[in-house]
Formats: sequence, structure tokens, C-alpha cells
Amino acid sequence: MNNRQKMYASNAKARRWLEANGFVDLHFFPHTRFSKDVHFQGLSFDGCASLGKSFVLFQVKTNCKPTKKVQLKMKEVSLESGVMTIWFNNVKGKSIQVYWK
Repeated sequence: MNNRQKMYASNAKARRWLEANGFVDLHFFPHTRFSKDVHFQGLSFDGCASLGKSFVLFQVKTNCKPTKKVQLKMKEVSLESGVMTIWFNNVKGKSIQVYWK
């Protein structure tokens, strides 16, 4: 499986999780040669969604758990800006892992 196929599979798992947990207005940002992620307060995100009246930014990774430093930054960004942040980690052969603050 090449990198693009891994990305599609990871995004599909993240989309299913988001939909199953009541998130709506899902939008994945395009990944092209010139445009990769959207950056917000020092963090990179792959997409956005909404949950009730909350705005959500999320990052989808394959085999890459967020470090403690990134987890603290996500919590800080969420508290300061009121934007919910979620990190998805898609480990091959396992269910998707979700980290949110």
C-alpha cells in the first residue's frame, strides 16, 4: 500500500468515527504537492467539522501517536480559542485511536 492509499484509508476511518459520534459538516483539506495542511496556532490540521455549536479541527496520522508536547499544545489551543482539537492515529490492523482535548 503506497502513502496515498494509506492516507485514504486513514481518512475513511476518521470520517466513519466522526460521523458515528455526531460530528457534521466534515471537510478534509486537500493534500496536493503545494498544499498540505492548514496551520492554526502552531499545529497542523487535515480537516474541520462541527459538533453542535463547537468548531472542530482534526489531524489524521498513520502510526504516529501525538507526543506529550503536542497533546499539551492541543489542550492549550482548545482552551484559549474555544476550538476543539482531535488527533486520529490509524494503526494498521487495529481500530483507530482518538486523542481529543
